[in-house]
Amino acid sequence: MSKMDEEFIKKREMLEEFERERFSQETIEKEKEQSIFDGQIMVNMVPVTFAERTFLDGKVAIWMPEDFEELSEKEVEVSYPLGNKPDKVYANSYLDLAAGYHYTQHEIPEEYMGDFLKIAKLALERMGPKVRILSENVKKTQKHTIVSLEMISHTITESIYNIMYFTSLEGRVLLGFMNFNYKNRERYRPIAKEMLDSFHFMDELPEEE
Repeated sequence: MSKMDEEFIKKREMLEEFERERFSQETIEKEKEQSIFDGQIMVNMVPVTFAERTFLDGKVAIWMPEDFEELSEKEVEVSYPLGNKPDKVYANSYLDLAAGYHYTQHEIPEEYMGDFLKIAKLALERMGPKVRILSENVKKTQKHTIVSLEMISHTITESIYNIMYFTSLEGRVLLGFMNFNYKNRERYRPIAKEMLDSFHFMDELPEEE
């Protein structure tokens, strides 16, 4: 074996060890102690900076990775080949995480948003065994109601963990989401949950912990 081959094998072994460490249970548990509201956290040993972003003419805001960029229409079509494409999807090149929203044409007054959860669940359950709802929640803020669901959906090749939220914006349903591969749920779910907690309307102050 040549010296060059030995060096190649050594570098490969070091890289494999680094990858094992990145996704080890010890690393995940340590990283889960961090909060996106600290500004920067480690995700599988990669530093990620979070900041608040506003959308829909500054009417709503949510915290997300600072370097998240809007996917092109073609990229969205590839990611959502079965239809029901969102208006906007944001992601970056190194995280297994996407976030976005769809501002629907469904007219639901603010006072009926609490009941909308039943409609959303029924629609999702009608999709059949490809969807499994794990939990649901209704949150009332100073002026608004935000309902959310956690669910697992299945594609041909993988299972996706979804956190979806619904609220009424000027009388129409706004659907927001965060999703990631189910196999990465232990690290990404706490992040997505904090992103959900950060969502707020700009006509009211964020709730303090």
